[in-house]
Amino acid sequence: MNENGWMQVAAVEEIEPGQAKAVRLGGEGRSVALFNEGGRIYATDNQCPHMGYPLTRGVVRNGVVTCDWHGRRFDLEGGGCFNNMCDDLAVFPVEIRGGQVWIQVEEKGYRRREVHLELLREGLLHGDRWTISKALALLSRGGVPREEVVAVVLRHFGRRVASSGGDEAGTDLGRLVGGLAVADRYDGADQLACLATAATAASGEAASRLRVVPLPEPVTQERLEDWVRVFSRNGQANRIERCLFTTRSRGDTERVLPLLFECAVQPGFLGFGGNLVTLSCLADVVDRFGWEASSELVLNLGSRTVGQGRGEPELFRRDAIRKMRDLSGVIDQAAESPGQGLEFDEDALAADLLSGDLDRSFDSLARTLQAGVSLQRLITTFLLVAADRMARTPVNVDAGWSCLTLELELARSLRTALRIGGPRVAAMGLFHAAWHLFADRWLNIPARPLSEPPEVAPLTAAPAEGIEEVARAVQTLDVHAAGESAAGYLAAGLDADLLLQRLGVLILWNDTGARLLPTLYAVADEFDGTRGPDAALGAGHPSADQLVAGLARYATDVRTSKASGAATTTALRFAEGLTTIDVFADEEPAQP
Repeated sequence: MNENGWMQVAAVEEIEPGQAKAVRLGGEGRSVALFNEGGRIYATDNQCPHMGYPLTRGVVRNGVVTCDWHGRRFDLEGGGCFNNMCDDLAVFPVEIRGGQVWIQVEEKGYRRREVHLELLREGLLHGDRWTISKALALLSRGGVPREEVVAVVLRHFGRRVASSGGDEAGTDLGRLVGGLAVADRYDGADQLACLATAATAASGEAASRLRVVPLPEPVTQERLEDWVRVFSRNGQANRIERCLFTTRSRGDTERVLPLLFECAVQPGFLGFGGNLVTLSCLADVVDRFGWEASSELVLNLGSRTVGQGRGEPELFRRDAIRKMRDLSGVIDQAAESPGQGLEFDEDALAADLLSGDLDRSFDSLARTLQAGVSLQRLITTFLLVAADRMARTPVNVDAGWSCLTLELELARSLRTALRIGGPRVAAMGLFHAAWHLFADRWLNIPARPLSEPPEVAPLTAAPAEGIEEVARAVQTLDVHAAGESAAGYLAAGLDADLLLQRLGVLILWNDTGARLLPTLYAVADEFDGTRGPDAALGAGHPSADQLVAGLARYATDVRTSKASGAATTTALRFAEGLTTIDVFADEEPAQP
């Protein structure tokens, strides 16, 4: 290639009239199509901008090439596309020198940021994973900061929830947040698979809606918060949204999430633990990407979460609500003098929580709070109770994964509740977690002393072999072997990061990846805490490995044994300038 970007790519005689030839640019692997049409040579990208199919396999008439896959049509000279929802085709200047075809491929920098952001918006609107993957790959290759890309996804999701609602918004939010967080642990194709799965969870129709405006003055923040509490008790989400929007317009955004957490832990919300998980995810979004990108999502979904109707509680839940209200004095004490202690009879508390006796469960938790045990330490106990149940649940019948993963993710959300809402909110949240353990008693998984490590034989294999043993168990859908080999690997003191990395990849490239992203995020983050210096976060806990063993079993039992990486792989090839189909097996790259 000379200094002006010109490259010799073929001899004119190699391209017969009416035919096309594909060449690959040396050092890049980029595919270029040469067309001999009407006595003139044209050069374009060989990949169709729609889905990357090689245009050399298309048909040319009247200076227009038609892709042979989905029928997209392009002007050979200018590259313009004649179809909707398709980018224009890149074209290159051509010169004929001494019977040789030269094209100019000078890199002019990335100039398609807005085009590719619009492509992402289209993919989100139509729920098209391929378009989403393609846009993400192109934006990444163009060097667009991830924060800008995520802002588009968050705004779309906020508008989708605001205009269309949907009962699955909280679930989709968990998948979005889990994917965005887990993506930080990967790069390349694995990272793109994670981001595309997360963004697809946020996709869907998003219609326009009436603009929400602030309440007219005079109104005080204290009055707004009182109204939110009343509307939350009465299940009036739309009224809550306007109050929160007014709070936002007043510049008091720091008061929004604490208020939402306060509402979500009230006794009347017992049995709705997923609300705390949703609020924790919203807090995560604000922490990572700020209010500017996330406000519509937070204000609308937050309002729906704490303003949802709950109906008349059934007998057991009515008893639990009454019991929790009776224990308000204990909660007040925990709020006024939050405990710092780490020592308590954890096994006794775990046995009480799993006893199937509501009074015994709540009373035991109340006594532990009164004893001054650290709230963080109690949250760790609830997390490990859930993880231990995941690691031991029978799978020959309904394993109850939706209940078990809610137990885990609810317990983890209490760390955020403590940070944002304070000790009172976290203490009340613990009773919500205890309720779910009581409500899930049908799973019939007996208590096990958490103070003792599970009985497992340490693996004797090298780290790489041990990881592959776990991977084989997951891929062959052997649930018991997956859990046992993961626990054995960790019991041998082998590299936990490598194992989590491998498990994550197995999850990301499977059709069930979206479902598992929230749990993968929770386990990876909490397991990091168990390897730090803080005993309150589980450092050195004898049952900490059950987090990973439970994840391995869950990922195996719900696995479809079917890869979902076609869109990711194709999108990466597309962003690199390659076609969907490798048509160059017998061709030599053009030399500069």
